[in-house]
Amino acid sequence: METIRGLATNGPAIIGTGCAFTVLAVLAVGLRIVSKRIVHSPLAIDDWLLVIALLFYFTTEVLVIRSDVVGRQASSPEDEKYQIYLQYVYIYSVFYFVIVALVQISILAFYRRIFFLSPFFRWTSAVLIAICIAWWIVAMIIEIGYPSHPIGYYFPGGPQTTLDVNYLDFWLAMGILEVFLQVTILILPIREVYRLQLSLKKQMLCSLIFALGSFVIITGIVRLILVYQPGAADVDLTQGNIWINVHLGVAIICACLPTYRPLISRASWMKLHSRHTNESSKTSDQKHALHSARQSAHYGDTNELMAAVYAGHQVDMQGNFAEARHSESTNETKTESHDETPVRTGEAIRVKHTVDVV
Repeated sequence: METIRGLATNGPAIIGTGCAFTVLAVLAVGLRIVSKRIVHSPLAIDDWLLVIALLFYFTTEVLVIRSDVVGRQASSPEDEKYQIYLQYVYIYSVFYFVIVALVQISILAFYRRIFFLSPFFRWTSAVLIAICIAWWIVAMIIEIGYPSHPIGYYFPGGPQTTLDVNYLDFWLAMGILEVFLQVTILILPIREVYRLQLSLKKQMLCSLIFALGSFVIITGIVRLILVYQPGAADVDLTQGNIWINVHLGVAIICACLPTYRPLISRASWMKLHSRHTNESSKTSDQKHALHSARQSAHYGDTNELMAAVYAGHQVDMQGNFAEARHSESTNETKTESHDETPVRTGEAIRVKHTVDVV
């Protein structure tokens, strides 16, 4: 019943952290692949290991969220829905060790690809990879055998034998060894990085990455403190699932951070190019405005002169129309001679010309 009440209390937090960190982990791995494509580099072994880890993490989060929903619907430990909850817990508990091992080996493979010239680094990283694999194998054997209950307890018809191991002590020992490996992996490249004589900006960026990597260690320690209960018969994951979501998600995200350099360089170039384009456009607008101002100053008097000419044309046109009307009225009363025709024609031409100009 304690587990069912714990699911009811921590259910929203479990679902919230599971969904949030799944999205962040997928985004982190996606940006890692994009960064590789920018430099036209094929995916290496460390990239593929992290992609596999992401697939296991996604599956684990689906099981965690599903187990929380089903477990809260159970009325008692004898309920069939509680049995389904235990099956989900059994599966994603095994997947947890798979994800941790894949992420750690992926980081070490990335180190070996970057610092391959250092013999000390090659040997040290190889030893750590061997330890990670051994840690994973031991964890899988004990976790699948599950010393507290036989497999048949979770899956009817399964084996009824159990391992003669105290599961709570095993879980604590594996958690401590995981934290030790994470600390060792985090500090391993520090000496090599600062030997590269990087600029202050790049050194600060590397320090930030290491600081974020330490957050993985912090979440792992918090998870051990919250889940481990001395003297308990089993591990209560209702509180630990929140930090399992955070711990695994942050591990995948931090494993991707050192690969973002091409992506950051491309973003910086695009920002610089955009700024240069904006400054060029601004300079062009300023030159156009200055040219327009000069034209206005140069043609200011000409515009005034054209206005005066326009007014004169209007007066001249009105006078010509009046004169033409007067000539027509005079012609009605007397006969005009042939020499006046050119004058009237010329006047009509002058009036037509005046209208065209206006």
